Amino acid sequence: MHFVNWQRDIAISRIDGKMVVIKRNKMVKSINEYLLVFIFTFISFVLMHPTPPLKIGKSILLNEGSLNRHKLKDLGIHTPRLIEINKDVIIEEYIDGGNLYGFLKKSNNLEIVSKVGTITRTLHNSGSCFIDNKAQNYLVKDLEIIRTDLGLIQNHVSEYTKSLDIGIFLASLLDLDNEKYKIVEKSFLDGYKNNPSDKLPYLSVIVRNITALVLVSDHYNLAKNLLKKSDMN
Repeated sequence: MHFVNWQRDIAISRIDGKMVVIKRNKMVKSINEYLLVFIFTFISFVLMHPTPPLKIGKSILLNEGSLNRHKLKDLGIHTPRLIEINKDVIIEEYIDGGNLYGFLKKSNNLEIVSKVGTITRTLHNSGSCFIDNKAQNYLVKDLEIIRTDLGLIQNHVSEYTKSLDIGIFLASLLDLDNEKYKIVEKSFLDGYKNNPSDKLPYLSVIVRNITALVLVSDHYNLAKNLLKKSDMN
């Protein structure tokens, strides 16, 4: 699941001698988007936080566009340089450091995750949420964090949507070995909180545990991490 993009087929190519990432819509993109809207709304009702359906369609294209990227940059959230965008294709600069999940699997520089916590809190404070906030949507370049796959950003915040951002991010890393996961979780939460006494959106743990079932590939590590005491509690 870690390397599957549910909306687009991803290819690396060259344009004018420079490496780029080309994202082309899958044939099933619209079906997958409506399925995601249903799941998002259904879970909100199950958790007794009914939430309006996600905005998709044109909103996804606007979120990926230059104007939104400039707004994110003004907040201190960096994104890949956009080269071209239309209803079928997005072309961005290629970031050679790979995604954060792959970086954490190979590296012991785990405190870098605190930057993701800060990015997530910054977006929440601005009145928006990422929704699809998994580690694979963050790229690493010279130890800086770059956010990609911006299409599902929603311009409203609630206990539920903030919990999604926190829970989905940590769920996407629950198959790291236990020692790594403990450090990663603490680093993310330290970056998210303004001070240690701040309380997290209370649905975060539930969302993490639910979404981990479809986001992780190593269910042995998943079970070990779920059984250990969490800093989220």
